[in-house]
Amino acid sequence: MEQEQAQEGTVEEQVKEEISKPVSETVSTGEKATSESDEWKRMMQSRADKAEFKAQSLERELQTLRKEREQQRLEARQKEIAALADEPDEQVKVRRKHQLEDELLRLEEQKTQQEGAVQRKYDQAIELATKHNLSLADARELMKAETPREMELLAQLKLAEKAKDSKPPKETKGTGFKPDSATSDAGGDSDEDFLKKWNTGEMPVTKENLARAQKIISK
Repeated sequence: MEQEQAQEGTVEEQVKEEISKPVSETVSTGEKATSESDEWKRMMQSRADKAEFKAQSLERELQTLRKEREQQRLEARQKEIAALADEPDEQVKVRRKHQLEDELLRLEEQKTQQEGAVQRKYDQAIELATKHNLSLADARELMKAETPREMELLAQLKLAEKAKDSKPPKETKGTGFKPDSATSDAGGDSDEDFLKKWNTGEMPVTKENLARAQKIISK
């Protein structure tokens, strides 16, 4: 009897060991996958931190270089004026030349900023034209907008006009009454329903509807 119990105990221990072994291996595999994921995240964060640090270092170096160059320019001007201490008329001419150089530099910087603004405006117009499936000619029209909000509204207006033109004319029954195109068909529609009809071309393009669309979008 004791021998049988001992054998049964041995068998139970073997079964427990066999059952616990794959579970332990599964947990180990999961921990390994988590560890590898964490390591990858740390590596990517480290790369991002290094890139950010390098960008900041380069920006500081560039600013220092510009300050040094400006300081050298001012010192050269001072020496040029000092060399003409006995010629006041020539000093006046040199100072005038310096003023013209500064004005030219200011205009060049202004031109660069304007070109950047035009490029951003062009990119926005192309993006909106692509988003609303508009033509290149439409994109040029969008460039006439003064603000991004106005450009967005103009793009939606062109989309509504194209949707309206693509629909066949509706047949009128009875007395042949046609609604006045100068009046709004917005009625008591909610803002959401109004914009849906506006974007699909169901809403006529009138001053009242255009004003309401602009008001809704600007909220």
